[in-house]
Amino acid sequence: MLDFTLLTYGQIENKKGDGVEVAGSWCHIRPTKTDLAIILGSYGNDTYWTRTIDHNKVFVGGSDGLLPANLRSLLARPALPPSEASKISPRIVETIEQKFLDHVMMKYKIGEYGEYPQTVADKETSEKLEGLHDSKSLCPTGKSYTFDSVGLEDYDTPFKAVSYPEYEMDGKRYIRVLGHPARWAGELSTGEAAEEGKPYWVEVQPIEWLMDKSGWMVAKKGLFAGIQFYKEELCPMNFSKTFMKHYLDTYFAKEIEPVNTKEQVKTASNEQKPVSDEQKPILNEQETPAEKKAALKEKLAVTSKGKNDPAVAVAVKGTKKSHYSLTDKGDDAHVSVAGLAKKSRTSRE
Repeated sequence: MLDFTLLTYGQIENKKGDGVEVAGSWCHIRPTKTDLAIILGSYGNDTYWTRTIDHNKVFVGGSDGLLPANLRSLLARPALPPSEASKISPRIVETIEQKFLDHVMMKYKIGEYGEYPQTVADKETSEKLEGLHDSKSLCPTGKSYTFDSVGLEDYDTPFKAVSYPEYEMDGKRYIRVLGHPARWAGELSTGEAAEEGKPYWVEVQPIEWLMDKSGWMVAKKGLFAGIQFYKEELCPMNFSKTFMKHYLDTYFAKEIEPVNTKEQVKTASNEQKPVSDEQKPILNEQETPAEKKAALKEKLAVTSKGKNDPAVAVAVKGTKKSHYSLTDKGDDAHVSVAGLAKKSRTSRE
């Protein structure tokens, strides 16, 4: 699991003296924010947490000054130091050069790594998803994302986890989140303002990271909001002891990892469907174990000639031969027969 952190205030302002390597002038690039962050309560345009703490309050990017640590309305923009970024190989999607302050040329890459709910689905897709959700026709992928269920202005109540399951539809994946926007949150990508209590379907998409020669990576967007930096207004001076660091380690770092959703959906679907009588091997209950074994051998021989049988498991794909296995569990015996048989054209299809 990767060890995520936040940028320091010195990195954002491209200043030395805070005890860490300056990541580069690209840190001046202020993040846009995801629709998810707006729904979860981000206010303003680009105000986001840093990990720099002074007098037990926290410096923030996009705004001058220190803020209390128990606010829930600030963006989080996760980052990876070079020691952690070197462990992964992001897919480079773009290389950018641009001037900063009319004289400093910035050159950086944008890479994709991990996935996260980011953009609200369009109206037609949202209505379709909501209808399938109401009829319990959506199948979860087995993955979920965790946020805080406490109200934005309830500063004294610590984190209470709420998990939103991920669903797949038409090859894309979504979570369903109820809106809890802050004042002056800005518009969603649909051009609408987020509404309190309204269900939103947010698409899970690849995370884009800004990368430069220093080795640092930082999320291009403010990915989430609604999470306190610390449970009290004044926080420890050590970032590792803050709740934000705990959240990054316990939830974010794990939940951005991709999963094989096709296998997850297939497994979940199979678990919901009982095996029909037609799919079960037909065996005489009066047969002895020896007779059952003989019957299974005969069934195996028939199947090996190309007769598809649901009771037969085909494995070792891509070889000239495949392993066929039949198993019967009865009250008095456990009989299992396995053999190698050539795959016929019918079985390959």
